[in-house]
Amino acid sequence: MHKMRLAEIGEEQQQKEIWKLCFGDPERYINFFFNNRYKADETAVLLDDREILAMLTMMPVKTVISDHHSYNTAMLYAIATAPKYQNQGLASKLIDYCCQYLKPCRTEVFVLVPANLKLFDFYRKLGFRNGFYIKETQLNYSNVDTLPVYQQGECLIYPITPEDYNRRRNHQLQGSFYISYRDEDIVYQKKLSQLSGADIYALDIGEIEGCLAVERLSPVKVIIKEILIPADLMTIAIKQLVQKIPADEYVLRTHPRFGKYLEGIARPFGMIKAPEEFDEGTSSEENSGYLGLAFD
Repeated sequence: MHKMRLAEIGEEQQQKEIWKLCFGDPERYINFFFNNRYKADETAVLLDDREILAMLTMMPVKTVISDHHSYNTAMLYAIATAPKYQNQGLASKLIDYCCQYLKPCRTEVFVLVPANLKLFDFYRKLGFRNGFYIKETQLNYSNVDTLPVYQQGECLIYPITPEDYNRRRNHQLQGSFYISYRDEDIVYQKKLSQLSGADIYALDIGEIEGCLAVERLSPVKVIIKEILIPADLMTIAIKQLVQKIPADEYVLRTHPRFGKYLEGIARPFGMIKAPEEFDEGTSSEENSGYLGLAFD
């Protein structure tokens, strides 16, 4: 008989094995997560006797919809079912369990990032809808010089503390609909970035304070997981970035509003499950929310 509960100390190895089978990440990365971010009391598991069949992490975040209104939110992360038990509805049961479990904590909103496009339809059946879009741009080192400059200014890029990064991030997103993280979540992103050979950075152009989070995928490829600076300053930032962090290829992700002058594709990134009174107008690309980092 299936049982659902929070994870217990000593069950980490079972979870690591499911993670590796489902996501294919190297052991170095999996161990990094369990050493730096894993919390048993934020992890839900579905078991048969003592065998874990499915698991997920519940990251506490905030959904900010205005300068004066936010919702307690859980980001459902690393949702995984052991391959031999897939297609039995176990993930659906575990997600429902988490939604019920967190109700007394006044958690009203749930967000997640599907691992692939096919999963958007799956989560839609569980009451989630598109809520968060990103603008994704592919750049080569050789063509960055051709980007038009809309406004001049000296650009400085340098590593910063998680606390300063979070302050800048919240300031740049002020007044919009977005996911706000705790400082400890940005600590984890900084460690992730550093593990890859990059960092989280301040982005100063004149008096404007922006930020960016970078991970190196390989010696020749870099992903900018978040870059927040006004749209008319974006190309200045990119030109400085490629000098600071050299690579052949760059994948740049940002809020569609910040990347409006860049070529690229705006696409659904995250999904949301929220109360009926939550503004349904936020599901369109034009009014979408911004999730950003997501630790994907």
